Amino acid sequence: MAQLTTSAIVLRRADYRDNDRMLTLFSPTLGRIDALCRGCRRQKSPLMAASELFCSGEYVLYQTGERTTVVSCAVSESFYALRGDYERLAHGMYALELCAAAVQPAQENERLFLLLLRSLAHLCYSEIPPRRVTAVFLMGMTSLLGFRPQVGRCARCGKPIDAQGEGYVAAFSGEAGGVLCPACGAGEACRLTAQDVRYLQDIMRRGLKSLTDAQAGCPDALFDALRAMAEGKLDTPVRSGKLL
Repeated sequence: MAQLTTSAIVLRRADYRDNDRMLTLFSPTLGRIDALCRGCRRQKSPLMAASELFCSGEYVLYQTGERTTVVSCAVSESFYALRGDYERLAHGMYALELCAAAVQPAQENERLFLLLLRSLAHLCYSEIPPRRVTAVFLMGMTSLLGFRPQVGRCARCGKPIDAQGEGYVAAFSGEAGGVLCPACGAGEACRLTAQDVRYLQDIMRRGLKSLTDAQAGCPDALFDALRAMAEGKLDTPVRSGKLL
């Protein structure tokens, strides 16, 4: 039996019995944690906010055997404003579900935890198109899981990609793991302009710092390709992707 305190964010919740919930928490140091939150659905429960999706804070947990129970939580952020915008909420839920599939129990991943929190903050509080935020999140998450997308050279033949030409200069393949030169990318559905290639290179170089309020959303074909790449690496269906 042990009590521990950890930063965490709620990735999933499921009602349990009359007033309880089962939570899936993401801790930067402890990975994925499945925990019972007792009485949190009662109207005056101090754990009501702590059992909601997107809630992040300092969770005090009690472990006995294989069961973990939430004792208390000092809430630091609820991202409540997401609930007022369906599109941004859908993108936020998609990011949560991706992390729920990617993070393993007892697996430390502080960088992914911070990427998730900062991406949710952009979705919640900035005017940046949500598809652009999610595109950066997808590229960052894939890299942190050990599948860094190739954007400077062809992911198949290794030839440098020309990001200065006119019109369509390359293609993108999630299966190949990045940008393809015109020869290797012939027949690919996602074709890239020089501007698209520079956009991907900027994401890989600066991550979330590449986001500014003046930018347009991510092109549809490229966004779909980035989703396919990330979901393919996780090898699991992501149901909330249907909402995007």
